[in-house]
Amino acid sequence: MTANVETLFTESDGLSIAYQVWGDGPRNLVLVPGMISHLEASMENPGYLQWMTALSSVGRLVTFDKRGNGMSDRIQGTPTLEERVMDIEAVMDVTEMTSATVIAFSEGASLASVYAAMRPERVERLALCGGYAQGRLTRGYLTPESLKIALKQFRENWGKLYKPHPFSAFGPSEDDAEAQEAWAHFQRMSATPITVANLFELAARIDIRELLPSISQPTLVIHREFEEPNGADCAQDFLRLMPSTEYKTIPGHEHVPWEGDVDSYAAAIVEFVTGETPATIQPKRTLATVLFSDLVASTSQQARIGDESWRDLLNRHDDICANQISRHGGHLVKFTGDGVLATFSSPTSALACAGSLREALSAIDLNARFGAHTGEIEIRGEDISGLGVVIAARVMGQAQEGQVLASDLTRQLMLGAPFEFQDHGEHELKGVPNSWRLHAVSPMN
Repeated sequence: MTANVETLFTESDGLSIAYQVWGDGPRNLVLVPGMISHLEASMENPGYLQWMTALSSVGRLVTFDKRGNGMSDRIQGTPTLEERVMDIEAVMDVTEMTSATVIAFSEGASLASVYAAMRPERVERLALCGGYAQGRLTRGYLTPESLKIALKQFRENWGKLYKPHPFSAFGPSEDDAEAQEAWAHFQRMSATPITVANLFELAARIDIRELLPSISQPTLVIHREFEEPNGADCAQDFLRLMPSTEYKTIPGHEHVPWEGDVDSYAAAIVEFVTGETPATIQPKRTLATVLFSDLVASTSQQARIGDESWRDLLNRHDDICANQISRHGGHLVKFTGDGVLATFSSPTSALACAGSLREALSAIDLNARFGAHTGEIEIRGEDISGLGVVIAARVMGQAQEGQVLASDLTRQLMLGAPFEFQDHGEHELKGVPNSWRLHAVSPMN
């Protein structure tokens, strides 16, 4: 399973709805996102790719941006609950899914529950992740006055660095400047300030408890143990009122499923979907140099040259990456949106490949950045995982346009190789313990 997934469009009430299809297994799965989403921006997150790969390993998985979100059409005013629910049906229709297991996250869990009640023949099972039947106002988490403050914060602070709003708790540490920039960018990509304020108010007022007794499909209700504000207390409405539920808690506090312990979260859903405990995967562990690349300012370049020219350019990018990785003896694991993930048996080959890629991509007016780390990884089928992969991705995240960064361990393994290493200082890498010394790499003159 690779992340080279195409974004497609269908119509729902005259609006374009963006969707993706992951995998081609025997089961139909639909993933309903939370209040905010952006299909392609999410694919820049390694945890999200891990989550989607795990779910799509057991079936054909469809996900989408709801109206007003991400790559789907923007809207005026606030959509009704029924209108947002019908976006689920639109993507099921276009992908010819007569019925499916519906997996839903956060606010999406409320929408999926309504859809299961409205279209019981089309929903085989429900997996409700960090969901709620009563919104923050309805269940008393917010007062009318604090809701007004929250909406004002969304309108004034959404997409701005270090500015508070109710979703700030789901973002990275304020000490991680680069992660904060990425989080603010994702906000701007996912929805406008007015739209997110309108959607938040709609969600805050949700109360679907009267529908729950009519939902007879087998339902998994899942939360993290210390999740807030949509935590274990929100599970009680589903468990008390729905006739066929089971409850699962996952260690941790993260609200977003693809943060924290992604494997345990995904495994619980896979077991529920298949009716079988997933076979324990005994991954092959090996030492490798992991190389990540990422195109810089790709969104602005796409806007400048247009979608068709950009698609042609990305195809050339993919061909160049595949050829150079093969030429340097590497293994292309997958494309990651507008980047690539590859492994090499030697750090010298990895950094030589990075240098060749930088030159070849620059020749076609594409500017990239690169990150390399040598460490132990787990090989799971065609994919890889493990802390070594995460570190390499975080190293790349510290690189600037045209820069190749490597971890200190990679440098130490290359002493005597024809490369120059310039100290790039110590960095905190998100989610990785301790500080890490990085080095900018260039060929020796």
